[in-house]
Amino acid sequence: MWLPMPWREAPVSFDRRTFMSGGAAATVASALGASTGFSAPTHAAVVAPAASERGQMADAVAGFMKTYEIPGLGIAFVREGRLVYDEAFGFADIAARTTLTPAHRFRICSISKPITSVTIFKLIEEGRLALGDRVFGSSGILQNDYGPVPKDSRIDDITIEHLLTHTSGGWPNDRTDPMLRQTELDHATLISTTLRQQPLATAPGTAFAYSNFGYCLLGRVIEKVTQRPYAAFVNAAILSRAGATDMEIAGNTLAERAWIRTGVGSPDPRRLPRSPAASMGFRARRSSNAAPSTR
Repeated sequence: MWLPMPWREAPVSFDRRTFMSGGAAATVASALGASTGFSAPTHAAVVAPAASERGQMADAVAGFMKTYEIPGLGIAFVREGRLVYDEAFGFADIAARTTLTPAHRFRICSISKPITSVTIFKLIEEGRLALGDRVFGSSGILQNDYGPVPKDSRIDDITIEHLLTHTSGGWPNDRTDPMLRQTELDHATLISTTLRQQPLATAPGTAFAYSNFGYCLLGRVIEKVTQRPYAAFVNAAILSRAGATDMEIAGNTLAERAWIRTGVGSPDPRRLPRSPAASMGFRARRSSNAAPSTR
């Protein structure tokens, strides 16, 4: 159940699509005096927003949250490299009535995919991978780690580039998405089961189909090449170097989140929760020291 906030009398109105595609940032920019939104830096003095400008942003957020029944929302805005607006609205936990703060971390879902992509390209730059490398089969990176690939399945033809560009030929983000079924499976069982039971729909490289499962596979490629758990390598090689020090793998359940923090309950650090970070499992603060543009 959504609990209402004390709304202001005249909230600024805009739709969800505009908000999510950049309207929120543009609204903040307007409140801070930037008449052209994301225009080129002017090198003018950057000042913190006045109380009245913060009020305008609160009005905009309140209207948006009320319309879409959002219990908690956080917004941060950077101008010319400086964090000038960082506010949280609503609740982090409705049942406990825990007020959301800028310190709370949010699931970033598929924004995790660009982080996985950056990690793959780092390995390519180091000469440890190539876009044309095959993923499965006797000459593939993962070879037959998850069991023999079905004959004549075309799975052997899948390359790193196909997974990066969602052109592997199968496993789309629809009701057949392997990532959303049999949630009790770990990575190894999920992958082996999918390879055996869910054949490709088209030849690799011939059609686009957004694939969460494809990025799950890229996570396993990273682990195979680096011989380190996905989260450990990504944190050391990508996130910490960018100054993003307060991100972690997110769990779907309270039990998974407890395991992530303590390591208790699984002897193998690679047996991550069912929603793998490579695809959609990081969580992060909006106001991290870094402002990464890639992932």
